[in-house]
Amino acid sequence: MQSIYTILIACALALVASSCQSTSTGIYSPAYSPPSPSPEASVDTVAEPVVQPLPTVLEAANETSADTEIEAATTRSDQSLSLENDRYRLTKTLIESDQVGGQIQYELHLDILKDIEQLWIEERLPENFVLLRSIPELVENNPTIWSFQNLKAGDTQTLALFLRPEKAGDFETQTRVRMEQSLALQLSPGQPQLELSLIAPDRIERNREGAWELSLSNRGTAVAQSVVLSARLNDAFEARSPVRYEIPQLDVGSSRSFSVRAKALKQGSFENQFSASCTHSTPETEGRAEALTQVVQSGIQIDVRSPAQAYVFKPETIDIQIQNTGDTDLEAVRITQLLSEQYSIIDTGGGRSNGSAIGWLIPELPAGNKQLIRTQVTAVRPGEASIDMRVRTAQGFESSDRTSTEWLAVPGVTVSILDAKDPLTVGETTEFTIRVRNQGEFEPVKGTIELTFSDELRPLAILSEIEGTLTENRIRIPEVQLYPERDLELKISAQALKAGSARTYLNFMADFLNQPLINQESTTIY
Repeated sequence: MQSIYTILIACALALVASSCQSTSTGIYSPAYSPPSPSPEASVDTVAEPVVQPLPTVLEAANETSADTEIEAATTRSDQSLSLENDRYRLTKTLIESDQVGGQIQYELHLDILKDIEQLWIEERLPENFVLLRSIPELVENNPTIWSFQNLKAGDTQTLALFLRPEKAGDFETQTRVRMEQSLALQLSPGQPQLELSLIAPDRIERNREGAWELSLSNRGTAVAQSVVLSARLNDAFEARSPVRYEIPQLDVGSSRSFSVRAKALKQGSFENQFSASCTHSTPETEGRAEALTQVVQSGIQIDVRSPAQAYVFKPETIDIQIQNTGDTDLEAVRITQLLSEQYSIIDTGGGRSNGSAIGWLIPELPAGNKQLIRTQVTAVRPGEASIDMRVRTAQGFESSDRTSTEWLAVPGVTVSILDAKDPLTVGETTEFTIRVRNQGEFEPVKGTIELTFSDELRPLAILSEIEGTLTENRIRIPEVQLYPERDLELKISAQALKAGSARTYLNFMADFLNQPLINQESTTIY
């Protein structure tokens, strides 16, 4: 609120001009020393005011009612007039008077009694007077207004004016004082300022849940009313908790914590957005937060390979392949090989064995990488045996596989043939004893026995109770069953046909043999 006081000082100065006067007379105030009458010296004399000129203040804008004006007391002496109120005192003094064409000089002296924000002094000159100069100088001589700002009690200022009268007579110069003082009423409307902080997961496994932890604070200067916190989840996530919270009010300086849970549905990098608003909030005062979360698909796979069939006591290689099938690096990959009890471990492939188990640890398996492990085992007895493989990572991902091998016993078969009588005469008969033995410990052996005779002999009959076929010089006995560590004995009769060194050939053939087992017996005929 501003109060502008306008006080009009009517200063009746006896400006008497006499045409017969040839010299000027001056009246001096003991508080002021007039400058030299030399025009050049007057121009060089510059005051140092704490003021600056301002545009003319309209008189109408300064009018105030009588009850708001500050009472001022005006006093007068022979040389000066004085105007005083509780804030300032202004004294107007005639320093020098002269005739028409000469120089008239007077001063205005301002004493500040109380602080004043703004004060203007306007000097209104008669029409027949010319302002020669002023101290302080004005940018332009018309209008003659001086402005003072931020005046403090005890400040003083002196103004000097130099006029040239152009007409004889009685004239007045009027001094108008305008004062501006404000009354400040501080208004401090508050405003809520919502802040939202977010702790978001950097990475989530596909088909698993993640949590977004939110902290909502009011850092403003007013209570936040009807606060709404909402989460805008990407389509790659499925909400597993509320995504909108309503708070009746949030006091200044207080905070609330919330958690939003969601399940990741597809791989990729996705942004989720969170916002908080209240009554009369603006985008600048609302809380916002967003975060990128990568949805990954981790995976581990193990494959184990072994021969479908093998022979006992013969070493066989087991290939184990571990593959990171996902898009994240896996740590602390633990592999375990569990063997059936009939196995015997020959080479652990760099692992650590404990009974019938072998274990490995891979510290890190990068995404897409594979690792091959090879072990060597054998079986101590025939039959089907299995190997179980398991793998588990520090992140909890698992995989398993199994392989089986049919372990066969290695057969050991020997054959022999022996004639009962040697030499023979033509027409005489003899018996041949054939013995086939399975030396193996585990499996029976099935095979075929063939006897071939040279021209000096002719087979007559199979004397044992076993089925076979007999031709001119050959006997064939198929599907002979040989039991482990057992002998099969056959007797065959033959007749000597002509003199010479006769030969009887024994062949045994089985599936496990690449070539038949052969033996022979010689008989002399005469």
